[in-house]
Amino acid sequence: MKKIISILLVIAGISLFATSCKKEPNAKPVQITIQLFCDGTQFQTEGVKVTLTDASATSSYEEVTDASGIATFVVPVGAYTAAAVHKEAIDGERIVYNGQNANIMVSNGLTEPFALYLNKVVSQQLIIKELYYSGCPTNDNAGSYASDQYVIIYNNSSDPADASNLIFAHAMPYMASTSNAYYQESGQLLYENLDWMPAGSGLWWFTNPVTIEPYSQIVVVFKQAINHTTEVAASVDLSDPSYYWMDNSGIPEYANNKGYMVTDAMPSTHYLTGQPFADTRGGWSLGTSEPAFYIGKMPADQARAICLDEEGHIDQTLSTFKGMWVLKFPKECFVDGIELFATANVDKSQVRFPADVNTGYLAMTGKLGYSAYRNVDKEATEALPENEGKLVYGYAGGTGNEEEGTLSTDPSGIDAEASIKNGAHIIYSETNNTAIDFHQRATASLRKN
Repeated sequence: MKKIISILLVIAGISLFATSCKKEPNAKPVQITIQLFCDGTQFQTEGVKVTLTDASATSSYEEVTDASGIATFVVPVGAYTAAAVHKEAIDGERIVYNGQNANIMVSNGLTEPFALYLNKVVSQQLIIKELYYSGCPTNDNAGSYASDQYVIIYNNSSDPADASNLIFAHAMPYMASTSNAYYQESGQLLYENLDWMPAGSGLWWFTNPVTIEPYSQIVVVFKQAINHTTEVAASVDLSDPSYYWMDNSGIPEYANNKGYMVTDAMPSTHYLTGQPFADTRGGWSLGTSEPAFYIGKMPADQARAICLDEEGHIDQTLSTFKGMWVLKFPKECFVDGIELFATANVDKSQVRFPADVNTGYLAMTGKLGYSAYRNVDKEATEALPENEGKLVYGYAGGTGNEEEGTLSTDPSGIDAEASIKNGAHIIYSETNNTAIDFHQRATASLRKN
């Protein structure tokens, strides 16, 4: 009897094993290939790392290209985003090839390769180093305070940079998670392959010449250039007279906005001015939740002219807010940008930058005093001979927890601010991919405590 039972158990075990090993046809991994392109031709470069990330962002796969610029993957059926970054140094210039394809649909029977188009980014001097925009908790933690917004513009090179013609703008809609009428049925942005991109509300620019020295920065305050810590301890002191400030006092459309304040110590030569072209709702305002902020370069008279030229405006029916016109900002004048999503709204958010100026996004949690801070280019920074013995490692200024999958930090491990205080020169990551270039920093770099 025992022998019969044993035989039955073995048969049952074999049956269970066969059942457990049986997979549905759709669950079988599929081999796919991804072909890199740049400037309309195949990017035939060996060793480029290509990453596939599934739609839920829970699984990712990495492969490198062969000599034909093709990466081969074996992955489960599903939707993926493919991304690649490749760096080169040619004749003293740092060049980055960066691209993303969010429409990789893997199914059985695929034979043709997916295309991944790379944008060529030549190293530029002026970049956005940090954007502090969402505010911080009030003293009693009963609310939030967001009158302390600022951006840091950094000279990422060894030569002085002329910032006199710098333009400050933001893409539309204000929030990435709201309905975006610029997306077509194809899933592509209306302006993806055009020579313009949207700018909302108005443009700002400097009123006097501005030069930023090598590996140095300037701070531009959006609203109140005062010491905010006297009112809110978790905020920042923006009363430094070396900072710059967006002055709305000479702009009639902003006359009713009383929220813009400045310290008496700041010289008027450090005031910016601007030109609205919309129903400003009281003033130019960078969103405190999910902004897409950028800088461009053009002379002030040209900036004012395009703001006033209604032929260059987009019909208000495509705007997020009725009555708010949007400007067609020339892509050729774009310098740098940062695309931010709210952590809680990532699943329903869409990027506002076209892929030829910026790809990727950074998920941010607002109102906690966090800032979007640029990552260090470890290889380039360590290669500077003057940095020997000056770089500080062990950076722990990010947020979240690696075990919980919420960690946001600088992958270089270099503490940029501590290294700068130690006399080092920092070269920051510059790939035109917000996801690669930035992380969420726990405290704004301008905080003194």
